Amino acid sequence: MEKQKISMIIFDMDGVLLDSEPLHENARQSMFRKYGIDPGDDLPDPVGKSSSGFWRIVMERYGIQGDPYLLEKEQYHLVAEQIRDNHVQPSDGLVELLNMARSSGIKIGLASSSTRVLVDDTLRLLGIKDYFDYTVSGDEVAAKKPKPDVYLKVLELSQCAPQEACAVEDSHAGVVSAQSAGIFCYGYRNDTSGGQDISSADRIVENLREIMI
Repeated sequence: MEKQKISMIIFDMDGVLLDSEPLHENARQSMFRKYGIDPGDDLPDPVGKSSSGFWRIVMERYGIQGDPYLLEKEQYHLVAEQIRDNHVQPSDGLVELLNMARSSGIKIGLASSSTRVLVDDTLRLLGIKDYFDYTVSGDEVAAKKPKPDVYLKVLELSQCAPQEACAVEDSHAGVVSAQSAGIFCYGYRNDTSGGQDISSADRIVENLREIMI
């Protein structure tokens, strides 16, 4: 897919706006200990996908009763606590890229599989909420990544054509989601995201400063 002149850049959140995947893993490990779970190697890779879906599988395999959405909420609460308590900063080069987009008149969107509560908390805690013109969370669409729903919703809200947008993703599921919506996708190789296969991205970058808009 060739990148054309764009009028919107759409970011994934976890692993792109901040190095949050280790925070999610810390939260999952804390919850495993709390609920007496000794996880095996057969659990699915949770990066870039639905957290409630991950916990639903955990509950089925380990015979845990309850609501996977409540476990997802607990995980996200633990992540937000870490962002606040550890004074987590935006990814290197992100603020420069946001300022470049704003000065060029390019709209800024967010397409995340996380819930609205975590999206709003994260943007607020990072001090970048005001940069975003459109944000869509995973609990506001029918299906989360790798389905394209979050991207399609951002396009709908902004009335932007897919070929006039580009996306930034750090996970395989995210790249599939963006490209399935017809959007040119930068694959951001973030080592803290767990060695994701982003080889199908239209262009791969090692730093957000490499993105040209």
